[in-house]
Amino acid sequence: HRTVVEFTHFIAEMEKEHKGHKHADLKTEEIKEIATDRTVQTKEHEDYARALSATRHQHQPSWAEEQHPGCQISGFLLVDRAPGNFHIQAQSRGHDLAAHMTNVSHIINHLSFGKPFSNYFIKKGLQNTPAGFLKTTRPFDGNVYVTHKEHEAHHHYLKVITTEFDPESGTQKKYDKKKGFYKPLDKNRAYQILQSSQLSLYRADIVPEAKFTYDLSPIAVSYEKTSRAWYDYFTSLMAIIGGTFTVVGMLESGIHTISSKKRR
Repeated sequence: HRTVVEFTHFIAEMEKEHKGHKHADLKTEEIKEIATDRTVQTKEHEDYARALSATRHQHQPSWAEEQHPGCQISGFLLVDRAPGNFHIQAQSRGHDLAAHMTNVSHIINHLSFGKPFSNYFIKKGLQNTPAGFLKTTRPFDGNVYVTHKEHEAHHHYLKVITTEFDPESGTQKKYDKKKGFYKPLDKNRAYQILQSSQLSLYRADIVPEAKFTYDLSPIAVSYEKTSRAWYDYFTSLMAIIGGTFTVVGMLESGIHTISSKKRR
């Protein structure tokens, strides 16, 4: 700080001294000598310069690939119950992006519609759904989409299907005091996704983007789990046995009638 101030004073004095001279020249060596004489060098300055030179190499810029994996996006989007889309694109208000250098390769760690499932709900709440139902609600999880060439990007198309299923066993019904009876249990709701992806090409002047287009299916799916009582099963079993006995009796009677006619 003091060195800068002294040098500033020196320049101001030189301007006053040579002011008005059209061909006034001052050699660089003479300027260095005068600046050195006017610079106050104390032990404090020497210690500071020595410490600065010892640590200067630590401030060199460096880039470690493992410390910069790319942009990480997380959050929620509130969308209407209508077809739409959302896209991820590199933009900056203060910079101009080169379209040919923009690469939107991406990894989808998680993407789903509706309320996120808790770990407890995944273990207990999906008992009334078929096997593999959880994967159908998040088919993008863990997928990697890499673009190797310029002016390319992946576009994703999602067909969202509303799905309802019964709550887990043991859920207590709520009693309605005004109406005087227990309310039926509300069904759980989730959204299955049918997905497809394709690699799209862009013009040279357009910045590529990762685009997600979704559409709600007009058809909803409902899963309902039912069970039969033991007496209902027993009744059905007896009906099958009785029917079998009746058919065997009819066949035996017909065979006996045909054989008796042949004997006559």
